Amino acid sequence: MIWIIVLTLIIILTIFISYLFIKNEKLTYYKMRIDKAEEQIEKELDNRYDIVKEVQKTIEKSTKKELKIYKDLDDLKNKKTISTIDYDNLLNELVDMIYLIENDYPKISKKKDFKETIIKLNESNTLLTADKTFFNENNTEIISLLKVFPTNILGKLRRIKILPNYEIKINEDDNY
Repeated sequence: MIWIIVLTLIIILTIFISYLFIKNEKLTYYKMRIDKAEEQIEKELDNRYDIVKEVQKTIEKSTKKELKIYKDLDDLKNKKTISTIDYDNLLNELVDMIYLIENDYPKISKKKDFKETIIKLNESNTLLTADKTFFNENNTEIISLLKVFPTNILGKLRRIKILPNYEIKINEDDNY
């Protein structure tokens, strides 16, 4: 009789340990995907920063205005503790402003370097949207794992934090 109880406990313990192992592997899998997505997002945001800085002189020369948002962006970029989401939001503001300038100043939109910048920004938008979507999908999975027992304990032991999802802006001009 005692052997049956011991054997049953061993089987239950083995199943529970296997379950923990599987959940830990899932946490590792999604954490690696999130880290990779964050790396890609940061790389694309830095690329986007370079693109908007390239066109700064053209915009200020054509509009005869010094744009305060460029100074805000430089100040934010120089801070070491900037969150990627704040950086993304400020860059999105600046990109929106560039699109508005394109519409409001017809002369500037005809300049070759400005046209090239708009093309680069459109390509960057596509890549950034894909990276953010990938991040959000995997982040949603890890959040759902961290909300249930026992993966919530595994997550705390591994110091996995719940991260906010990125806002994904859909361009109304795209017809696909």
